Amino acid sequence: MANKQKLFYVATLKQSKPFDFVRSYIEIDSNLLVLDLEAALAAKYAESHDTFTANKAFPDLKTLLQKATCATAEDLIGEAFRERRTLVVLLHRKPSHTPATSVEDQDDSEVNDVVGQLRQDFSKYVKGVMEGKTPSVAAKSSNYNEIQGSDVPLLDGRFNGKAGGQTAAPPIEIYHPAFGAFSKRCKDPELEVPNDVLCHTASLLRSVSKISVQEASRDSETRVILAKILGVSCEHVMNLNQTLSDLTSVQHTLQSINAAPVLVEVKGELGVDGSDPSVQASFSYARFYCNLKRTAVRKRSCCPAFLVGLAGPWLVIMGAVLTSRVIVQRLSPYEWLGCSRVLDDDQVLQVARRLYALRLSIADLKEYYQNLPSPVVQPNHIHPRFCPFINSFSLDGKDVSFVYVQPLERDPSSVIFKAVRCDTQSPIVIKFARRYGEAAHKWMADKRLAPKLLTCKSLGADYDDLLLVVMEFVDGQTLHDAYDSTKPLPKDVRDSVRKALDVLAQGDFVFGDLRRPNVMLENENEGEELEVPLEKRIRFIDFDWAGREGSGLRYPFHSASVVLEASGASENDPITRAHQDKMFEKL
Repeated sequence: MANKQKLFYVATLKQSKPFDFVRSYIEIDSNLLVLDLEAALAAKYAESHDTFTANKAFPDLKTLLQKATCATAEDLIGEAFRERRTLVVLLHRKPSHTPATSVEDQDDSEVNDVVGQLRQDFSKYVKGVMEGKTPSVAAKSSNYNEIQGSDVPLLDGRFNGKAGGQTAAPPIEIYHPAFGAFSKRCKDPELEVPNDVLCHTASLLRSVSKISVQEASRDSETRVILAKILGVSCEHVMNLNQTLSDLTSVQHTLQSINAAPVLVEVKGELGVDGSDPSVQASFSYARFYCNLKRTAVRKRSCCPAFLVGLAGPWLVIMGAVLTSRVIVQRLSPYEWLGCSRVLDDDQVLQVARRLYALRLSIADLKEYYQNLPSPVVQPNHIHPRFCPFINSFSLDGKDVSFVYVQPLERDPSSVIFKAVRCDTQSPIVIKFARRYGEAAHKWMADKRLAPKLLTCKSLGADYDDLLLVVMEFVDGQTLHDAYDSTKPLPKDVRDSVRKALDVLAQGDFVFGDLRRPNVMLENENEGEELEVPLEKRIRFIDFDWAGREGSGLRYPFHSASVVLEASGASENDPITRAHQDKMFEKL
């Protein structure tokens, strides 16, 4: 590397001597930012030291003098460092206590439950991302296909045709409010776009209408215009392996580590280098936040960010988070920016509205990272990183807070969680749904054939009108867990389910997803003298596809094959009692 220099640091110990001087050095590229230097220092020395962040008057002699009691700081530094033009960094040793176990560094013996397994799986995923191909190489279609069939895929909806696997994920809006706010602003006809943003947008449209044969030329021109529109300063950030990430607007955190509210990938034209800029931006995001330097940020958040892909006259805006996997979702389709029509000021207004909405939402994320607190992780509870940020619901006119315990499905696409109410400490189930058979659920709950439904409310336009469903937790097992799936259910269990379906029919309801995972057998209460009849322990728990027959209820598109095969239905078919009965026969 060019312009290498030695870096010295001062270590202070709580002993008789005020300072012990240790000579060390770290190689840096003089073209990097000071913030990157600080991150490199933290990565190298954070295990045994806390760092004092340098200010503009660094070294901070006042701080040194406060620490020094037997000699002046000038004398101490002068004796230890006789070379000029050196950089001195002050560190102090952490208190001698057993450090808290890292969320990402757990022993195999601790992986004995869902929480531990999720933690270990996350550590392996982060390591796998950093050991993988660089973003520009990974984004090429053949490599992208290989990665999507591996253990470290992006959850972006694209999958390897041979390997298969689930790459869809929960709606990204539930992980941070900035994404829902962006979508809402884009649809707001009252959003007033400043004139300078309109003019810069017009410049952008003219710029990308010009055919580019060199990526660097496009990159240089559009970078300046985009930075003005989005109100950010986009920089190239160097990864540990010296590969340049995409244009990145960094935000300093309380942990003295850079976060990235937005990453931008620019291509001269669509298809250049055999990769899609939206895919390369996604891999750059994964690489940025799985970097060792950003461990402190990962321990505090799901690392929300906006991603922008620009290829010639095509623009796409995405959202990304890091939960148990990297989730990337398109918040806008690829939009044509070319000036192909005269008398078309509306195009400028429409594009400018979307970009200004992005600007405001990036500002939301910058503020979020500026004040990033340390989360409270309760014992035997999953880290908040893996959970939606929504943590309360309304009940009888009062807000009820809750804490997530664990997902109830061992899959990154899970939208159902076990939680605990903060007021009563009672366990509940939290579920996010696009639609829900609220009336059917209440009907069965009144007959004690389903858990009590506490609420089923829309989260509103900020969350794309998703439903928040909250119900009491059932202590028991699903029929899938309780019985061998290769054998028929015992006769008394089948008879009990049949009786429950007869009760459902009395309300003119049908249950469109009658499979073993959606029917539970509640445990008997300890201490009860009389055995509870099995039919009184049956609980139906999933009413997404339940409702009145003939009311327009249909199987959704992209329904799982296990549902369609069991019911004999096709996607988008009206859900009928015949489908329910066919599923019962195969139960």
